[in-house]
Amino acid sequence: MLFWLGAIAAFSTDTFSSAHTGSILKKIIQAVYGPISYHQFEQLHFVIRKTAHFTVYGILSWLAFLAWRTTLPAPRRWTLGWAGLAMTVVFVAASLDEFHQTFVPSRTGSSRDVMLDLTGALFFQIMIAVFLRERRREQSN
Repeated sequence: MLFWLGAIAAFSTDTFSSAHTGSILKKIIQAVYGPISYHQFEQLHFVIRKTAHFTVYGILSWLAFLAWRTTLPAPRRWTLGWAGLAMTVVFVAASLDEFHQTFVPSRTGSSRDVMLDLTGALFFQIMIAVFLRERRREQSN
């Protein structure tokens, strides 16, 4: 989990700002699909960046869940406590990430991104709960 938090901190720097990722992404898209309009590219770039927020913080919530499950063992495979603690880790990390970005000239901090990050974390927590419940059902049959 610490490695993942370090990666998130790196993603928060100027190197991964929209201006820098855009030029790389544009080259990849044009190499694969040929030229696209500026408007199409901007929409695609936005969707990719927001999908990354959702996914990166979803993975963080999964890693935090596993860490809490190991640290605070219980007789069950899933507890609301572990999920809640994982969501808290994501909230703190996402808030600090966006706060950090307010100090990076090429970045802006956004409470909307924190909400998107939490949405990704919640989605992953729901998937964990569903997966573990189904797995328990299969093992009991």
